[in-house]
Amino acid sequence: MNPSRLRSAAPSIVTAGNLVVGLVSIALSALGHFEGAAWAIVYCGILDKADGTLARALKVQSTFGMEMDSFADYTSFGLAPAALAWFVCAGHGVPAFPLWLWVAGCAALVPVMAAIRLARFNAISHEDPTYFSGVPTTMVAGMFATLYLSLVDLKIPVDPAWVLPSAAVAGSALMVCGLRVPKLKGRPQRWKNVLLVGTLLALTVFAVLQVFPEVMFGLGCVYVVIGPFLSRHPDGQGSGVRVSSPPGGEA
Repeated sequence: MNPSRLRSAAPSIVTAGNLVVGLVSIALSALGHFEGAAWAIVYCGILDKADGTLARALKVQSTFGMEMDSFADYTSFGLAPAALAWFVCAGHGVPAFPLWLWVAGCAALVPVMAAIRLARFNAISHEDPTYFSGVPTTMVAGMFATLYLSLVDLKIPVDPAWVLPSAAVAGSALMVCGLRVPKLKGRPQRWKNVLLVGTLLALTVFAVLQVFPEVMFGLGCVYVVIGPFLSRHPDGQGSGVRVSSPPGGEA
């Protein structure tokens, strides 16, 4: 293959990996391997961050990459968490019929809100290069997966089937709300970059070793709670500067 073509295709290959792992997560949920399905969603988050970083490093951002990334994100962070919620509840035998309607509605809400967020992200004409409006699908799905893993890892005496539907509603709301949260990208201050890179590397190691999901969930909560305060501008507005959206545009 032509080296220049391989270079251009590299981020999309990582994006395709994200999509495949998302499909694996759905299959694992259907088979009842819920912990594996949840960790697969976490791996999708790592791949989603990697494809955007790779595209920027190689300077091969493209509209094709952005659109492909949206399909992968919808699968991995819209459908996969919904499948996890649905099959966990089915596996734990939620009894009454009205409760099944509640579970089905909550599970369906995740891919619907993810689709709305991703479509809105692709349609905007001006994007703030520093902050997101609403919490990214990657972060919401990662928090959802690590919440389930934390309940299992810490042996909390709460049935996940009673927690995940409400978590799905909360996560769906976060995706489309107006909260402004900082993007996890390079900053002018060196110490912030060191802290960011160190944290991301530590989380990647935790994910590979499948340990400390509660730490990952806790950091996600800190991001959601503290982020809006860090993103305040005196005029209450973003910079309104349009930047190219590479593969992994929401990462």
